[in-house]
Amino acid sequence: MKHTVVSLASINIDEVYRVPHVVRPGETVSSVGLQRSAGGKGANASVAAARAGARVRVAGRIGSDGRWVRDVIASAGADVSQVAVLDDAATGRAVIQVDPSGENAIFLFPGANHRVALSDVKAALAECSAGDWLMLTNETTAVAEAISHAHSCGVQVLWNPAPMPADLVSSGMPVELVDVLVLNESELHALACQFGGVDAAKGSNVDTARQIMRRLDARVLIVTLGRAGSIGLVRRATANPHELTEAHTASSADIVLVSVECAPVAAEQVRDTTAAGDTWVGYFVAELARLQSSSPESVGALAALTPAVVKQAMRVASYASAIAVTREGAIPSIPERAEVDGFLQSQTLRL
Repeated sequence: MKHTVVSLASINIDEVYRVPHVVRPGETVSSVGLQRSAGGKGANASVAAARAGARVRVAGRIGSDGRWVRDVIASAGADVSQVAVLDDAATGRAVIQVDPSGENAIFLFPGANHRVALSDVKAALAECSAGDWLMLTNETTAVAEAISHAHSCGVQVLWNPAPMPADLVSSGMPVELVDVLVLNESELHALACQFGGVDAAKGSNVDTARQIMRRLDARVLIVTLGRAGSIGLVRRATANPHELTEAHTASSADIVLVSVECAPVAAEQVRDTTAAGDTWVGYFVAELARLQSSSPESVGALAALTPAVVKQAMRVASYASAIAVTREGAIPSIPERAEVDGFLQSQTLRL
């Protein structure tokens, strides 16, 4: 049975400005180009998952000015019937500066994304079954409620907590109910600072990730490292980790490390990194869902997340993300699955 990926999505109108360098405080620079496109971390990841071949249902809210953005998401093959249009709110905006090397700086206006409610989540998950996925970021409201509700329905949760809040641990966010936590390197270190006794400055990224993994009940912790590839910590599939007791917390022996190198893209091929992380997340969850759908293994009521399954999904996500950075824009840069498969097979990116 093909699993469904439900995306609680931030949906934005992106305004991308080409600048000689990212603006510094007190400085004014002239942009050499402007591009308007559909975006938002949740929308980007939803399109990536759909283009990867997953069955995707998107939940979220936009203003009447964003109907065309909803149409763009739908054109990728995602179900947008749960994207509500509000008459009294504007669609979220992202103002993005991109320098000649492809690096970017972004500020957000949340708009209708901060009007998302638990009712949106319940409607989107109403027809889900155990083994389906909820994918979400930190750009909408109702994130904590969505994680708890999905867990109660037996739906697997993949969370990319970006932007990372300074009080994620102390706020009572139900991180313990998250199945797959995806972080970049800066988010890993920001989260480590919130745990007493975890000193990210004294160890490697792997050491830091292991310490955080032992504090959480996540089945998988992913850290994306840009040109250094990605690492994943996978809990051994001997029990449902959400059912572990205090007497059986995760030890180093319970956790398997997998790593994937960055896909072969030359530095001169990089044009825009705006949607790189979102493409990675969308392709990753889509590949997990695909592999789980054909897997005979299970952990309790949930399909198994073995190290081999996770590593394969990481590899596919890495190659998809690598294609995205060679193109301008957010959603326009996200590749189709056939392109990714061709890159994986040839190991050569033809622009």
